[in-house]
Amino acid sequence: MSTPSTSSDDRTPRDAPYWAQLAERLTVSEVPAGAINLNVTGHRLAGPVQGFGPLWRKVYRLHLTTAADAPTEVVRVWKDRFPELQPPQNRFYPALGGVAPGQIVLLNASMRGLPVNSGVVVLYADEESFTFMTPEGCPEAGWITCSAYRDGAATIAEVQTIGRSNDPVFELGFRFLGGAKEQEKIWAHVLQSLASLFGEAGEVETQRTCLDPRVQWSRAGNVWRNATIWSMVHAMTTPLRWLARPFRRR
Repeated sequence: MSTPSTSSDDRTPRDAPYWAQLAERLTVSEVPAGAINLNVTGHRLAGPVQGFGPLWRKVYRLHLTTAADAPTEVVRVWKDRFPELQPPQNRFYPALGGVAPGQIVLLNASMRGLPVNSGVVVLYADEESFTFMTPEGCPEAGWITCSAYRDGAATIAEVQTIGRSNDPVFELGFRFLGGAKEQEKIWAHVLQSLASLFGEAGEVETQRTCLDPRVQWSRAGNVWRNATIWSMVHAMTTPLRWLARPFRRR
């Protein structure tokens, strides 16, 4: 008895179109107007394994109690208007492809008054969720998943982050300079801004779980990719680049 052959199409996971096809190192193919492309090109992606500090899982939830909109509609609006949901110090610049698998979203932000120019990669995106992954040098090494789902008559909008501080400098910032609280305020702001688009307001529920309290000292060298340090160097050398422009054109 012969065994039916299995085609390559049969072995392709059904959710394959929702996952990014990633290269070893990142390349920014287009820079939106007004964005600073820094600390992304040439960098690798960095998950929790590559981070330095304790591993945290944080979940932020907001109930859209009166909204009749399905989770798919909430996520569609979330993707389309993601940049404007951010607080003033966070500026996200999606590529022309928007929040879609494989796209790089540039980030120009500040952390306790210090510049953070970096970005995130859309690792996964479907109708009810999308996940970002951070590159080397970002304040946190890990994943950020934004989703919506039904809970009885309500729709829940949720942000879940799983990650570690990238290096000792960022760990000090998170622990002693209010960086962790600042991060939590950012995601609460995003959810409340999203709710306001549906004519609602509500309190954001926050859950914090330390999954691994250990510090990974073997990753202390990540500081050489620290996005804030290189953003400050970039800012301080701006006059030199201006002076060099006429010579580069010749």
